[in-house]
Amino acid sequence: MKTITALLTLIVLALPSMAQPQMKPLDKDIPLAEGIHQANALFSDMQPLTEQEVIAAVKAIKLTNPDMKQDIYDTYIKVVKDRVLPRGMYFNRITAWNTEYGRFQVDWMDLCLEGHVATAEEKQAALSKMPANMTVSGEVRVGGFEYRLRSQFIK
Repeated sequence: MKTITALLTLIVLALPSMAQPQMKPLDKDIPLAEGIHQANALFSDMQPLTEQEVIAAVKAIKLTNPDMKQDIYDTYIKVVKDRVLPRGMYFNRITAWNTEYGRFQVDWMDLCLEGHVATAEEKQAALSKMPANMTVSGEVRVGGFEYRLRSQFIK
């Protein structure tokens, strides 16, 4: 499971950014209410996030990710305990999902934690787990985490 999560994170980070607006990882801690306000302004065409929704979802993080690393869990729990979005966190919205069965319009909201730039050893280890026909350009980040706060299928 950890390998799959790491591989998916690498793939997402390696893909070019989509045409939809993207929130950047925070460079400092900010109040949760301010972070939610920024996300709602950036993603203005969606149902607005609420502080209660974010807190409730984060409280349940161990139910869907029981084996997550303690330091990542502690960072997410700061959202609940301190009502703060920690440095390196950001909201990510996904509006389309392409599968072998077709393209689906979705409204998914993730609360993400940016990983750190991989050392040469970490990069080599991460790349060795990827399919041989896949290429990655630019920096490789490891140690990040994405947590789905909202998952809604539109059509």
